[in-house]
Parts: sequence; C-alpha cells; structure tokens
Amino acid sequence: MLKKLLRKLKMQGEVFSIEGKVRAIGRDHITGEIVSDTGWSKNLIMFGTNTGKDLILDRLGGDNTYTLNITSLGIGTGNTTPAIGDTTLTTPVAVATSPVVFRVSNVLSFQFFFADANLGNGTYKEVGTFVDGTQMFNHALFGTPYVKTAGVDTTIQVDFTLV
Repeated sequence: MLKKLLRKLKMQGEVFSIEGKVRAIGRDHITGEIVSDTGWSKNLIMFGTNTGKDLILDRLGGDNTYTLNITSLGIGTGNTTPAIGDTTLTTPVAVATSPVVFRVSNVLSFQFFFADANLGNGTYKEVGTFVDGTQMFNHALFGTPYVKTAGVDTTIQVDFTLV
C-alpha cells in the first residue's frame, strides 16, 4: 500500500530521492597529516528485499524489523560494479563500527575510522554501509582505489543527500 502511495506521489511530481557519495582519507597516524585522499565517488543505494531504499519504505510503513540505523561500514578489495540488488561486498576485508554522524541541512554524513593496526596494508576498491550491521544500505567503488600503507590511519566518509 505504501509503495502504491509513493508511486502516486511520483506521478504527481512529488519526487523524493536519496543520493550518496564516498571517499577515503589516509592520515599519518602520528602527525595527522593527510597523505592520501581518493576524492569523492558516487555510490549506489540498494533496493532489494531488506536493503537500502526497501528498508526506508518498510520503516515508513510501520515495519520495525530493522532500526534503519547505519551501524557499520565494510571495506574490501572487490572491483565488481555495484548492482541495485547487492546484499554484501564482493570481497570484504574489514569492518568499522561506531561512526561519527553529523547532519547539515539535507546532507547526512558518516565517518568511519580504521586505526593503522586495524586495516591491513593493501589496495581497497569497494565500500558499503550496513543497517544493524547486517543489511546492506549502499555499495560503491572508489573512483581511485585507496592504497593503505604502514603508519596510516583511515577515515571513510559516506554522505547521503536528500534531493
């Protein structure tokens, strides 16, 4: 019923959209100086059963099975182009929890931190956030792969914008 209502609103010109972008920033773990930045890459908000946009519709309709709180971020080495129905990263390597969250106007930002010791050196190509630690919300490939080296702390920032 809710999905029919949203379709009707869309036909009447009421458009609601959420867009996302992601970047990785590496900082020297002693000085805090930025040593790498992938720049912003667009990400894909999932839309399959119990993922991304489907979770939003469920919550609006009173289905509280999942909190809709983004609680974790996975980073991996996979380079398969994200698809709307993805439920996991292609090649997950590490997970960060407890993001710093802030909102400015219509942009909600999440910053996930990996200390140098908690993310192995390597080349990372994909990232995704998860609701309640299990349900994928978004999936992205870095436009420029993130190369993590020794002595570098990593911050992954994910922004969601309502348009």
